[in-house]
Formats: sequence, C-alpha cells, structure tokens
Amino acid sequence: MKLTAAILLISATFFSLPAVAQVKDGSSVDAVIAVVGKHPIFKSSIDAQTQLFAMQRGGNIPADTMMMLRRQILQTEIDQKLLLAKADQDSITVTDQQVDDQLDQLIKGYVARLGSEAAVERAMGRSIAEMKASPDLRERTRENLIVQQERYKVVPPVQTISRQDVATFYNLYKDSLPAVGPEVQLATIVKIVKPLPDQKERSRAFAESLLDSLKNGADFATLAKRYSQHPTASSGGDLGAFYPRGTFLPAFEEAAFKLKPGEVSPVVETEQGFHIIKMLDRRGEEVHLAQILIKPTVNSMDEAAVRDSLMQLRALALKGEDFAKLAEEHSDDPETRSLGGDLGKIRLEDLAPEQRAVVDSLPEGGVSEPIHIGYSNNRTGFQIVKVIRKIPQHQLSLDQDYHDLEAAALQWKQSQDLSRWLAHARSTIYVNVRDLSAYY
Repeated sequence: MKLTAAILLISATFFSLPAVAQVKDGSSVDAVIAVVGKHPIFKSSIDAQTQLFAMQRGGNIPADTMMMLRRQILQTEIDQKLLLAKADQDSITVTDQQVDDQLDQLIKGYVARLGSEAAVERAMGRSIAEMKASPDLRERTRENLIVQQERYKVVPPVQTISRQDVATFYNLYKDSLPAVGPEVQLATIVKIVKPLPDQKERSRAFAESLLDSLKNGADFATLAKRYSQHPTASSGGDLGAFYPRGTFLPAFEEAAFKLKPGEVSPVVETEQGFHIIKMLDRRGEEVHLAQILIKPTVNSMDEAAVRDSLMQLRALALKGEDFAKLAEEHSDDPETRSLGGDLGKIRLEDLAPEQRAVVDSLPEGGVSEPIHIGYSNNRTGFQIVKVIRKIPQHQLSLDQDYHDLEAAALQWKQSQDLSRWLAHARSTIYVNVRDLSAYY
C-alpha cells in the first residue's frame, strides 16, 4: 500500500469541496452508478467531481488517468454514503443555518483558490447567488456535514500517537517516502514600524471627532467611505459577512460583542489603528459588523529607528549574546517571541526569492541585516534572521524528521481506523455497484 493511498482515503472523503452536480435537461435520465443503503450515487456526481479536479489542475488529463480518477471518486462516494447510511440509523441531522454557514466557507475557499468571485463564477458557469441556492450543492453540503458528524462519532480523531506507532508507519512506508528537499532552520526577531506618539494622538483625536459626528446624526457608511483607511471603505465599512468569536483582534472583538444591532462603539485602539465599530446584525455568537479605521501614518524616520534598533540587536547576537533571549525580550511577533524566535525547519523552495537570497548568503550561525517585511492592513516592519542550521536534501528518517513523520503517522492511523470501520460497514449495509466502464 502506497503512502499516498493511505492518506488520500481520509483527506478526500472528508475534506474535499462539495461538487456542483450537472443540470439535467429533461431529455435524458441521470444514471445511477451505485446504491448504498437508500442513497443513490449518480453519474453526474462523478462527472462533476472529475471536472472540478481537472479544473484545479489545468485540465488535459489523459483518458486512462481520467478513468482511474473516476473509480477513485466512486470509491470515495461509496465510503461517504456508508457513513451517511449509518447517520440515518443514528438520526443525525443538520440545520439550514449550518448549511448556509458551510456554503459561505465553501465560496470563500473557491475565491481564495481562484482569486476572485468573478473567476469562481466563470469557472462554475453560474453566479455566486445561484451556487448558494443550488439544490444539488445544498444537498451535497448537507450530506458532508452529516457525514462529518457521523465520522467523528464512529471513529474519533486520533489526538496522540506512540513512538512505536510512528516507527511502524516509517518501516512500512520508508521505501516509498519522498526525499526531503534542502531545508534550513531559522530564528527571527521582528520589529513593527510604529508611528511616533504625536502621530498616534492626532489619529486618535480625528477618530474621536468622527465619533462625535456620528452621535450628532452623521451617516456611518458615508463617513466610512470618505475617511476609513480599511479596504472596506468603498462598501461603507461593511465587513460583508457574519463572523464568529475568535476572528478579530482581542480589543476589537471585545468591543464589538458588547454592541447591540444598530449601536456604535467608542473609539477602539488595536495594532492596526483606531476603530469605530457598528453592529449591523447579530446571530448568536456570530456578528455582522461595519467599521471605520483611522491608521496613524509612519514615515522614513520611524523606519530608520526600527532598522537601527535591529542593527544593535544583530551586533549583540554576533558578539555572542543568546539570540533566543534577545527574541523573547525584543521581538514584536507574538507567535515566535515565546519560542525564542524559532521558525522551525523551512524548505528552501518555500522561501520567497529575496528571503532565499539572504539565507543562501549566510553561514550556519550567521545573522542577517534587517530585512523589510510587509504585513496585512498596510503595516510594515523589519526582521533579522539567524541561520541555526542548513539541512541538505535527504530521505526522511526517524532521527532527523520525527515530527514530520509523527504528523503523517497520525493521519495514517486515522485512515487505518476508518478503513476497518468501512470494511465492517460493507457487511451490514446494502451496497450495489455497477461497472463504470459501461458508462464511459
């Protein structure tokens, strides 16, 4: 059994995007390829998922590969329907609201993959609104949600795995595991360019003046279009969707969830700037918001001050001071600061060209000069990078790549548990499968 096959089973079955079924024109009947329990599997579903796969890979898939792909998709469909049939017995259901929320996430995934809503609509041959209203897509999404619940019930996720299980996995698949390309272990100290205090106070004062205007009857959307420095300014500050807790920066979120529909917050300061938040609507623990963002501006003097501070830290590191301790004390990146700036192992091919050039120029133990970095929301900063070690291309090994193998072994163990359950389910649930070659 190949490693790819072991991993494909679990990932394709439960985390693939729902397919958009073909539209029946009334002149032909959609063929039933298989029946599992009371659930049919239609040829149109196989075709739609094959089409989606081909689209994601640029098309031009050879005929023999296409037939193999159809068979793999059919097997995945059968596994899905087995879980769906078991969910029928367990009376598992989902609400229309859950389907709507999942469809929103689905569309966001398509947009992220293809670049824009317009690109999604061109690829799918229908508008976003038509996709969300499609009975086929809604039913497929409902099935996926039910199957996910049933899957976690019958085969709970594996949270931990023993070293012995990792070794077993490695010994089974070591001959087919791919070589790992050149890697580098890095650590970093990040400094964000922040405006001087007087600039911050001027921005705060301006935000307060806008809040006074709102209190005196000014229209929120009009002020947002005119003054907000957030990308949503053109839409009157509307963030465009419902978002759950955990989506926003802590101070922003704390203020937002205190509001009732129609209410406006005081001025809220975050690392992005000064926000005025309006609650447009609320749905339980999800909120639909609009905002006006006023950002303090930075100038070349602010950037020069940050570069100078990093040059001083670099000099200390090159003199022998502990880089990890310097990162813990001075870095502005909360995710790496607590780890002493450690970025872990990174494949060289995953580095941006300018980052790769810097890393290639440094020896092990070397520390770079400040590198400019851009963040979302138009923030900017600099970082210095230390090369902890350089790792040449090599075959995966238990000693050197244990954590990578542990993650793969966890997924493999989950797939093994699922395969055993599916094999048992086939002996207890009605399954009738027809020969695919009769239809192509």
